[in-house]
Amino acid sequence: MTDRLSESARRIEAGEYDTAQRLLTVGYDRQLALYMEVYRTAVTTDLERVEQRETLFAETAALQRRYAERLSTYQRIAAAYERARQSDDHGRAQRRARELRNITSDLRDIEQSLTLRYQAMGETTDGATVSASSIVTETTTDRERRTAVRVREVYTVTAVTAEASPNGSFTEPIRLTGRLTAEGTDPPSGNVSFRVNGQTLTTTVDPDGTFALPYRPVTATRGPARIPLTYTPDDAALYLPSQTDVSTVITQSTPSLSIDTSSAQASAGSSVTTAGVVTADGTPVPNASVTLRIGEKVLDETRTNGTGAYQFDTRFPANISAGRQTMSVSTGRTGTALAPVSEDANLTVEETPTRLTLSAVRSEGAVNVAGRLVTESESGIGGEAVVVSIDGEQRATVQTTADGSYQTSVELSNASNASNAVSVRAAFDGGGGSLESASVSAALAPLGEGPLPVDMRTLTIALVTGVIALGTGGFGIYRYRRDDKPSAGLPSDAIQPDSVDPAVAGVPSVGDGDGGGTDADPSSGPVRQEDTHD
Repeated sequence: MTDRLSESARRIEAGEYDTAQRLLTVGYDRQLALYMEVYRTAVTTDLERVEQRETLFAETAALQRRYAERLSTYQRIAAAYERARQSDDHGRAQRRARELRNITSDLRDIEQSLTLRYQAMGETTDGATVSASSIVTETTTDRERRTAVRVREVYTVTAVTAEASPNGSFTEPIRLTGRLTAEGTDPPSGNVSFRVNGQTLTTTVDPDGTFALPYRPVTATRGPARIPLTYTPDDAALYLPSQTDVSTVITQSTPSLSIDTSSAQASAGSSVTTAGVVTADGTPVPNASVTLRIGEKVLDETRTNGTGAYQFDTRFPANISAGRQTMSVSTGRTGTALAPVSEDANLTVEETPTRLTLSAVRSEGAVNVAGRLVTESESGIGGEAVVVSIDGEQRATVQTTADGSYQTSVELSNASNASNAVSVRAAFDGGGGSLESASVSAALAPLGEGPLPVDMRTLTIALVTGVIALGTGGFGIYRYRRDDKPSAGLPSDAIQPDSVDPAVAGVPSVGDGDGGGTDADPSSGPVRQEDTHD
């Protein structure tokens, strides 16, 4: 496997990108499968180690294929760049140069990921990946150097210098002044954008390159700070970005936070909305981090927009107790430019009834169990634990998927062999959350059991007798209904048989409120389910 990776890297070095990709595609997966089979049987039975090893080889091959593909694209775009330069198409050359910069950035990201995986392979295998690592690193550095030259051919290099007022805060902005210059030509002027410690600020640059702009710190750390300031030209500009740092001292401001609208009620899976504004001395605070909590439970996080407004529209979790709760919205942090503040709103959490379904199929030595945990409206409830018990003993715990479904296979013990009936129970415990508990039970017949053999003559007599009795009984019922005239509200299935032949139909158990149930005849066959609430 490592030989394939190393040979692929050598093909990359030679510019044979298609061949480099084929080495890690054609036959690679089959070879990896064979290797992992040997690794499982001869080296370790630790499934976690096996999975980690397989993932390492699969991801490394995928990344190296991606690296070769991006290099092939780089080669194509570089050729287009040279054609644009030769035809004096400056605009097209600039577009191709920007593409080359993006590809070079991708190559560096992939190279860093590959280097980590090469190192991991070197520590866990005898295969040598040193050559592959050095080839990829050197190739990436070479493309970065070539790209820098091409970008300088079609863009103008800039430089920015600046200084800041000694101190400031959000309510008393820090004043930044400086100058933007361009190599061999006039500097950018007019409305120009700068990036200051993560914020994009726009100001007017004079023809001589001088500028001034106010900076209101929001997320910066309080106290002495070095703040990065970057000139950020747009894609259509002819200039390259440039950066400098300024020194100042940031003091803390105390913001105001409002809750303008808020949900009054919630239940598991419902939408909870909250909205408001963050200001400081009446000035909206943009890009402020805002957190929505109930107690210590974080429901959601967001940031304010340019007008200081925030809004939450959050799916309410099931693990918060029903009843009256306090919902808290907070912003700011200790030790930053904004002091921490919070506001509260009342929220009534309603209990949500649940229903659990169960399908159990018995096979040789095991029971395959499946079902769903849903609300009354049939909405699936994901991420909850369902406990499966066999003959009263807890045997498996399985988590529901996003649509509320669950499935597992439970091996039967020696005591529950093929000659015995088996009872199956699935249960969901709502715990301290807002979901009600639910359970469902079923009884499975011994494997392969069917109707008992009987003498055919006896069976014929029984059938004739049954038909006569049925006719007589039907006539009696008919007379009863004509004579007594029951009310119109009587349901059509009011008369039910007293029993069901267990050899013909399976009757599942029905759970009661405390998890018990009335089991059907255990000789019944594979069943569907009846559900109930705890």
